[in-house]
Amino acid sequence: MKKIIAIILAAALLLSFAACAKKSEPTSQAQTEVQIEAHSKETSQSDKKILTVYFSWSGNTDAFANYIHNTVGGDIVRITPEKAYPENYDDVADYAKKERDDNVRPAFKDLGVNPEDYDVIFVGYPIWWYTLPMIMYTFFDTYDFSGKTLIPFNTHEGSGDGGTYKTIKELEPNATVLDGLAIRGGSIGGAESEVKEWLGKLEY
Repeated sequence: MKKIIAIILAAALLLSFAACAKKSEPTSQAQTEVQIEAHSKETSQSDKKILTVYFSWSGNTDAFANYIHNTVGGDIVRITPEKAYPENYDDVADYAKKERDDNVRPAFKDLGVNPEDYDVIFVGYPIWWYTLPMIMYTFFDTYDFSGKTLIPFNTHEGSGDGGTYKTIKELEPNATVLDGLAIRGGSIGGAESEVKEWLGKLEY
């Protein structure tokens, strides 16, 4: 009887060792590389200083900017003109067209931060007369984004990005300009998931 009990105990002990050995199998090289890569991406992104800076007249780009900020964190600041734009749509449309035709550089108030201090800058604006609002030209004239990552985003009512992403690359040739996202202003209220999907593709 003692022999039988001893045999049973020995068998149980062997099974226990086998289970422990299985649990402690070394991670494969491929698994290790994937884990290291994922950790590296997470660390590198978290080490970057992020700013979301934007100009908004109607509030659509403001909503877009906050979707981004709520997802990626960092700081957020609005570009506010020294001289307020007209509140009426027709008036502001005429005003913006004259600014564009005269190649004006409207001044903006102190942002309270220096965008050059950041590594990644999300830059947002509406499309006005098929291009950047002229106050955005002032913005890019003011700061040097050499070595920075710029990520444009914009609202529009049918003109997409209006070629402005290419324009930003021309204005900031020494910056890395990633793929932007253009959303119709009238659809911005339901676009949060689209914004998050876009940020996910950019790994933010």
